[in-house]
Amino acid sequence: MSAGVQLEPAAVRLLEEAAEWRLYGLLFEYPTEQWRVNVESLLPNLPAAELRGVADAALEHATEGLHIALFGPAGTVPVREVTYRGGVQFGYLMAELSAYYEAFGYEPGVAEASDHLAVQLGFVAFLKLKQAYAEMEGDREKAALTEAALTEFLREHVATQAEPVAQRMAEFGPDYLEKAIRQVVGYVGPCPRSGYPLAATTTELEDCDSEQMSCGTPGSNDTLVRLEP
Repeated sequence: MSAGVQLEPAAVRLLEEAAEWRLYGLLFEYPTEQWRVNVESLLPNLPAAELRGVADAALEHATEGLHIALFGPAGTVPVREVTYRGGVQFGYLMAELSAYYEAFGYEPGVAEASDHLAVQLGFVAFLKLKQAYAEMEGDREKAALTEAALTEFLREHVATQAEPVAQRMAEFGPDYLEKAIRQVVGYVGPCPRSGYPLAATTTELEDCDSEQMSCGTPGSNDTLVRLEP
């Protein structure tokens, strides 16, 4: 694409949203040196000063120790979807997530499980990019298909853990992480609650007909204190 090409407003908006969701995903990744490079490279593309402030705070305060204390195996803020799924078979959940990722060619850049919040938020950013490119190419059918899958994924998966993660982050996490996950909750809404089992197939995924699931919160850890940067 040449430098003089003017993008349609819809494509510009989607690219800005992709950068925003990429930031949200990075905030839940382990902070390596490459992570720092990724956050810094994202800064010029963030559409709002508030988001750039969150990114700056992450660069200043994120450490390996803080990440492990919050999101590690014994951390105070679990960030795996299976934690918040009541009575759901683990294999069904992972199969549905794999079907999403494979259908759109998404390969997570972090060594985390498919239901990890960082992976899921990264997938949202990836879908926003795919939708933006479809808009640029004038392929409205592909753009609409991607948007439908994105809406379904946010409702069926991200929303399942965003709200309970935000609740625990308010107790134990630093302000910049709480602010970020609250923004995510603002986009996806409250945790869906239903008694249906999760047993999606690739065909069901293509038809956007996944079942909403029950979700709960992990046990509280009253003896732990809020972690400050």
